[in-house]
Amino acid sequence: MDYSAPKGMRDFLPDEMSLREEAVDTIKSVYRRFGFVPMETPALETLDVLEKKCGEEIKGQLFRVDDGRLALRFDLTVPLSRVASSNTFKKPFKRYCIAPVWRKEEPQKGRFREFYQADADIIGSTTMRAEAELIAAATTAITELGFTGGVVRLNDRRIISAIAGKLLSGKEGQILRILDKRDKVGNDAAVEMLAGIGADKTAAKKLLEELTGSAANAAKLKVAAAYSKEAADDLQKIIEFAKEYDSKIKIELDFSLVRGLDYYTGPIFEIKLSDEIGSVGGGGRYDNLLSMYGQGDTAVGISLGIERLMALMKGRKLEKKGVFVAAISEEFYTYALQVASQLRAAGISAQTDLNARNLKKQIDYAAGSCAWLIVVGEKEKKEKKVTLRNLETGKEEMTDVAGAIKTLLK
Repeated sequence: MDYSAPKGMRDFLPDEMSLREEAVDTIKSVYRRFGFVPMETPALETLDVLEKKCGEEIKGQLFRVDDGRLALRFDLTVPLSRVASSNTFKKPFKRYCIAPVWRKEEPQKGRFREFYQADADIIGSTTMRAEAELIAAATTAITELGFTGGVVRLNDRRIISAIAGKLLSGKEGQILRILDKRDKVGNDAAVEMLAGIGADKTAAKKLLEELTGSAANAAKLKVAAAYSKEAADDLQKIIEFAKEYDSKIKIELDFSLVRGLDYYTGPIFEIKLSDEIGSVGGGGRYDNLLSMYGQGDTAVGISLGIERLMALMKGRKLEKKGVFVAAISEEFYTYALQVASQLRAAGISAQTDLNARNLKKQIDYAAGSCAWLIVVGEKEKKEKKVTLRNLETGKEEMTDVAGAIKTLLK
């Protein structure tokens, strides 16, 4: 019998889980520094809540339970909208949530049926300051995870809707779905797909070249203004504000960017780190979503994909931390426990031997996970001291516990 995890879901063993926790802690720390507060919602939502605004594609990917009356959430935005539309928060309300979501789709590289998202959202701001702040927070988190060279792709749903209507009126939805696949299939295949639904092939080719060309943002803003002056002005403000947060943020206008979810109403964006794995985050403005669940309000959010970030971080070595307190023999184990307790009280991770092994085996065990070793024996106990050894350099000294704490906290 196969007792492996369900299809598209995984077990995380200690090394990988430690790396994941470190990444999540980094993202949480950044979100908090930008003033976002934590909020959680249940894993299960009523089917009515989820289907109200998930689109036909996502409807087929829901994990349904309780005879179809409930389903696992497919993202963290719809549950937030349900809560925010029925509560009065001081505006703007800035929330973050890092939690699992589920979609019943075919697993592929970097994509699973159960996956974690790290969302930040702003409810109650009409200005493009909100978009710029979300982009700044997300790119800061990515930088602090050790990545460089990220690019923020930026577009606006109002522009692509106008483009779609101009290319082939009445088939905007089909055109947007084709544009959404352009990154995967390429321009030539996208042209053929557009021609297949009735678009003029020459016009489609010219349009895609115009939308995805290498022109600078200033030139692209002029193109955008021809389709929606209001959207073009908003995009320019986002670019200008983002530079004030961090001049290193690289934003590229890409009018073929669609983003698949149906609830976006204005600016949309994605963060790309690698051609191999695609975007690691994205989001946009969804001003109409809250009104579907009660009290309406403006809203914009961004989500970082933990799974894709972890795929890019795979192989990174975790820094060894903490200290192992080894007793030379069993009669000094109680002293080792006392020392370890004092270290923990000072906020230091400390382990002792639970298997009554000899000193050599304790040292071998400590070398695999700890940065420091403390050895205690007859002399150390008598003088109320410890022998502290740096496991990387081999340097050691005898000191009292207070001295060891001072060294370990440096």
